[in-house]
Amino acid sequence: MITDDFVECILDEYEAAGLCRLGSAERAAAKEYLESDIPADNLLGAVNRKLAALILHKSLQRLTEEKDEDWGPARQFKDIYDCRVCANAVAQVSTKGILPPIAIDEFGMTEILTEKELKTAAERLFCLQKRVTKLLGF
Repeated sequence: MITDDFVECILDEYEAAGLCRLGSAERAAAKEYLESDIPADNLLGAVNRKLAALILHKSLQRLTEEKDEDWGPARQFKDIYDCRVCANAVAQVSTKGILPPIAIDEFGMTEILTEKELKTAAERLFCLQKRVTKLLGF
């Protein structure tokens, strides 16, 4: 799945969860917000974990208005500052159980996510019951 399709998947899941029906103008505005700051060539590329974290975190802010939490176990990720711009987004989506880390001490910033993994993360974004509430032994 490419980045642009992942954003569409998130918006589809938002509507499917029954949280809100987006009109075409609202959907376009939401998509523009979620894709802002992503270079155009990245929109047509595969989605790595740090890019997914950024998009998922923006979705939390815009679509669910969920507040940020304490970083908790994410502070221990050895790669948390490999992308300083991504650090808070990574901490939020991992701590909230939307996109769990690949290991107890590593998020896995550059790992490419499969279509199934991306769809699961989009589902977890809007369905609290599907979130991973126990992160790798924490």
